[in-house]
Amino acid sequence: MRLDSHGKLAVVEVIVYIPIGLFCIYNNIRHGFRRDVGWIYLTIFSIVKIAGSVMTIQVENGKNTSMATTATILNTVALSPLLNASLCFLNVGLDKARSFARHIAMALKFLHVLIIIGLVLSITGGINRTKTAQDSLDDGARELQSASIVFALVWILMAIACLVYIANLRYVQNTAKRLVLSVTIALPFLLVRIVYSALNAINLDTSSSLGHTTKFNPVLGSWGLYLALGLATEFAVVVLYTLSGIVNSFAETSDTAFGYQGVAATRHVFR
Repeated sequence: MRLDSHGKLAVVEVIVYIPIGLFCIYNNIRHGFRRDVGWIYLTIFSIVKIAGSVMTIQVENGKNTSMATTATILNTVALSPLLNASLCFLNVGLDKARSFARHIAMALKFLHVLIIIGLVLSITGGINRTKTAQDSLDDGARELQSASIVFALVWILMAIACLVYIANLRYVQNTAKRLVLSVTIALPFLLVRIVYSALNAINLDTSSSLGHTTKFNPVLGSWGLYLALGLATEFAVVVLYTLSGIVNSFAETSDTAFGYQGVAATRHVFR
């Protein structure tokens, strides 16, 4: 099996996202598969990336070249669960008694709706780009461009929410602080990833704009651009969230153990 650079990157993605996906599943089980903790979305993201990578490898082997379009769609769709996870992590453990947290949390629920709209546009746009009719190709390009605009809007509003949380960080629980800080640090990487997706959408051939470059295509374009603007940025975001989750898990375990010791000591004193 001989793979070019895209295929080798796909193998790396499979190797990396399998353990990350397993860790996310562990957190889903630990927190009762609650969507508001974000791990379910990060699990979906890992599954989407693994599926897209496997398809890329199949394309490289010449077994099913038609999978290239599906793999490209999955790369665009992957933004949706990643943004949803980011929004959820902003709300974990926040003290809703504080007005700033309550108001921002309510506003962020609207952003989930925007992400769903972006997801639908990404899927329909990708499907339309698989058709041969020029009208469908044009519609697909417009839908993918609109999805990029929606995701960019989500990023802007999420950045504003992060600024509000950082300004009021003293009122945020310790476990939530780590996640809020991880999302804040992840924002530049998310922005680069959104811009990369937008560059691909802008450079699609249409009836009024032919001959655009395909180098921003995550499957068939420049592997160097995909590595720098797509793969590396996604890795950075996922690693930030995973490390925060690991630290929080250890912290919760330590707090629980300390609590048991405190109870035992209290009982011993009153015997």
